[in-house]
Amino acid sequence: MIAATDRIELAAGVTVRRGRLADEVRGESWPLNGSAAFVLGRMGEPIGVTVREMAESFSLPLETARADVLRFVWHLNRLALVNVESGGRPVERLLGWLRLALRLAPAGTVPASLTRRRPLDTRTALRGLGTCLVASARRSAGVAAVAFGVAFELFAAAGSPGLALPLALGIGTGLGLGLHEAVHAAMLHGVPSALVTRGRRTFVLHAALSPGRRALVALAGPLAVAVIGTICLAAAALVSVPCLAVAGCPFAAHALGLTVFTGDGRVACGL
Repeated sequence: MIAATDRIELAAGVTVRRGRLADEVRGESWPLNGSAAFVLGRMGEPIGVTVREMAESFSLPLETARADVLRFVWHLNRLALVNVESGGRPVERLLGWLRLALRLAPAGTVPASLTRRRPLDTRTALRGLGTCLVASARRSAGVAAVAFGVAFELFAAAGSPGLALPLALGIGTGLGLGLHEAVHAAMLHGVPSALVTRGRRTFVLHAALSPGRRALVALAGPLAVAVIGTICLAAAALVSVPCLAVAGCPFAAHALGLTVFTGDGRVACGL
């Protein structure tokens, strides 16, 4: 959802120059027409203000200007070229989302998720690993919290109350996600890259690669995490530590990323 108080900012690695919008990560650029340049020239302003100024400057009805601006902003955000910065209070934003969700409910859909792009430093493998872990920290923490909550309810229903096992599962789930993407970033040393989150999706956007290296990067993330999970499970069996086994399960589950059921697996197979 995009509100009138929200603002847009170019994502890291995206620039506007000589009438074109350029993305150094993709290595591509696109020409801007007058209205597109007008909107991008007012980055940092509330979108509602940009809508009013556009309606006045182009002699458009306010609703037409609003529809044009929102359509353009949604398109750029979907391509991870701009980030939308919230300008309202969290409570107001939540209420706005709920109102929109109720209007969309009869159609069986929910409000579209915003895309956020964060820069990665891939000058070395270690920098790529570290900056990706930092960039994905908030997403990993959120996933860990959800996994902990679900696991707590399931373990309690199964007659195993306590925090240790749910906490182990939550940490394993969140850390596994962060390491998965971080290994991708580490394998992209020297390649312009960025971390992108959109709804439930988390992925590393990067410049074009040769088919062989693209497959290697795709396989490295799930393979590395699955190996860690397998080691954790084997160690847990040897030393009889249930928490280590529970924490290792989400790691080991990343082995599914090596199959065509996931994006990484399909990329590795050239699909």
